[in-house]
Amino acid sequence: MFVLKKTSWRPLEIFNKIRVSCFHGETMFNMEDQTSPVREQHRFNTVNLQRYLSGNIRGVSNNDTFTVRQYSAGQSNPTFLIQTPSKRYVLRKKPPGMLLAGAHKVDREYWVQKALFSAGFPVPEPLLHCTDSGVIGTEFYLMEHVQGRIFRDLRLPGVCAAERAALYVAAVEVLARLHSLDLTSLNLEGYGKGPGYCKRQVSTWTKQYRAAAHKEIPVMDKLSEWLNCNLPTNDNEVALVHGDFRVDNLIFHPTEARVLAVLDWELSTTGQPMADLAYFLMPNYWPNSLKIISSMGSLKGVEGIPSPDDLISIYCRSRDIPCSLPQLNFYMDLSIFKVAGIAQGIYARHLLGNASAPNAAQFGQSVEPLAQLGLQIAEGRHESVPADVKLFCQTPKGQAIHQQVTEFMKRHVLPAQQEVADYYSKQAHSPQRWHTPQVVEDLKAKAREAGLWNLFLPSVSGLSQLDYAYIAEETGRCLYAPEVFNCQAPDTGNMEVLHMFGTEEQKKQWLEPLLAGQIRSCFCMTGTVHSPLELQPEPTNLQYHHSRTQYYFSAILGQTHFALAWQIRCIC
Repeated sequence: MFVLKKTSWRPLEIFNKIRVSCFHGETMFNMEDQTSPVREQHRFNTVNLQRYLSGNIRGVSNNDTFTVRQYSAGQSNPTFLIQTPSKRYVLRKKPPGMLLAGAHKVDREYWVQKALFSAGFPVPEPLLHCTDSGVIGTEFYLMEHVQGRIFRDLRLPGVCAAERAALYVAAVEVLARLHSLDLTSLNLEGYGKGPGYCKRQVSTWTKQYRAAAHKEIPVMDKLSEWLNCNLPTNDNEVALVHGDFRVDNLIFHPTEARVLAVLDWELSTTGQPMADLAYFLMPNYWPNSLKIISSMGSLKGVEGIPSPDDLISIYCRSRDIPCSLPQLNFYMDLSIFKVAGIAQGIYARHLLGNASAPNAAQFGQSVEPLAQLGLQIAEGRHESVPADVKLFCQTPKGQAIHQQVTEFMKRHVLPAQQEVADYYSKQAHSPQRWHTPQVVEDLKAKAREAGLWNLFLPSVSGLSQLDYAYIAEETGRCLYAPEVFNCQAPDTGNMEVLHMFGTEEQKKQWLEPLLAGQIRSCFCMTGTVHSPLELQPEPTNLQYHHSRTQYYFSAILGQTHFALAWQIRCIC
C-alpha cells in the first residue's frame, strides 16, 4: 500500500494553492465577482468581528450593514470580502483546526505587506493584525480592497495583442522593482534564511518529491542530481522574493496596463531573485501538451505575449544589471522541478483518496514529461517562444505596408529631393514659397493610387500604432515624405481629434477634406513677443481673435501673440 511520507508546511501550502488553480473556467474578473457565502468549515462569528473592527478601524460601526463573503481563491489561508456601506476590506485568516508548526503564517504576510506598502510598492494597504483567537477563532489580518482586474488565464484572453504585451511588461517591471528594494530600508533583514537559497530549495524539493513518489522516475532523479551539481555561483545574493510571482497574482488597473497590487505573499522570503524571474518566465517553456493547470498553461503561439528575451531585457534594464543571465537554465529547471514535485504530491493524495482536485489523477502523468523538459533546458536542447513572437512585432499587414512605403521612398520620394530643394531655393523670396512643389503633388497622387494614403488613423488604415511607428521612422528620413502619404503634422493630430470627438457635421466639414488632402491645418505657437517671427513658445491663453493676411494668420490677446504656419491651403 502506498504511504505518503511526512512533508513540511511550506510545500503543503503550495499544494493548496495549485489545487485551486486546476480548472479555473474564468479568464478575467474583478475580485468581488469570485465570492460566495462563507463555506461551512470556515464560518466564524461575524458579530464579534464587526464589534472588534468598529473599535479599531475608522469608518466601521456596529450599527452599519456588515456582510462577509468568501473568495474562491485563497484556500491555504481562507480569504474573505468584508463589505460595509462605505468601504470594502479583505480579511485573511489562519484555517481552523490542528496546523503544522510554522504553517499558515498570516503574520508574515501582514508584516511584509506593511513594509512594502510603506515603501510605495503596489500591495493592498494592510490595516490591522489580530492575534486574539477569541475574535473569530484564529489569527487574522485586514487589508484594503483593491478594485481592478485579475487574469486567471496567463494567456490573457479577451484583450488585444498590444494590451497583452503591455500587461506582461508592467508585470515584469513590478518584479524588477520588488527585487531592487533594500532589505535594510524595509526592516526585513531577518525575514528569511539569507544566503544559500538555491541549495536549500533543491534540497527541500528533492525531499518533497521523494516523500510523495509512488514509483521510481529516473528522469526526476537525474534532474535533481543536475540541479545539485549546478548550483549558481552567486547563491549568496539575497533580495526579497515573492515565491509565486505570476500574472494571476496581480491586480491590474481596470483600464490601464498598470499593476495596482501584488497579492499572495505567503511564500515570500529572502533569497535569489532570479528564481522569481524564472518562475514568471516558465509558461514560455511549458509544453502545449500539459494542460493540467490552466493558470500555468503554455504561452507558445499567443499573439502579443513578449518573448523571454524581451522580458529578461526589460527586467534587467529596470534593475540596471547586465542582460546576460548565464545560469538562467538552472533557475528555470528549479521552477520546473518544483512544479513536477507538486504534481507528484497531488497525485499521491489521489492515490490516498484525499485529493480535492477533480483531475488529480492526471497529475501523475505530467511528472515525467516535466522532468524531461527540465533536462532538455539543462542541456540547451529546448527553445522557448518562437522567434516571431516578439514584443514590438508588426502585424502582417503592417509589415506589408511598411515594405511598400520603404520601396516607394527609394523609387520615388528620395530621388526627388534635389528638385524640391531647387524649387524652394528659387522661390525663397516669392509668394510661391508657400505653395507645394508640383513634384510633391505628383508624388501624393502616386502614393494615393498605390494605397499608401492616410496611414496614420488606425480605423482608416487598419494598422496598429506600432505598425505606424515603423512607417513614421521611414518617412522621417525625408522632410516632405510625410506629406506625400498625407501623414504630416499638424494634420494628423486634427484628424485624430475630429475622428474621435468631432460631430458628424464637423467631420463632414473638416475631417473629410483633411483625409482627401484638400485642406491643411495650421501650426499655432504663443508668446509674449509682438512679432510672429520672434516668438518664444508659451502655450497659454488659448482663447483669441484672429485675422488673416495674404499668407498667414495672426492673433493677439492682450500681450500674447499667436503665429500660425503659412500654407496656401490652410483653413482657419
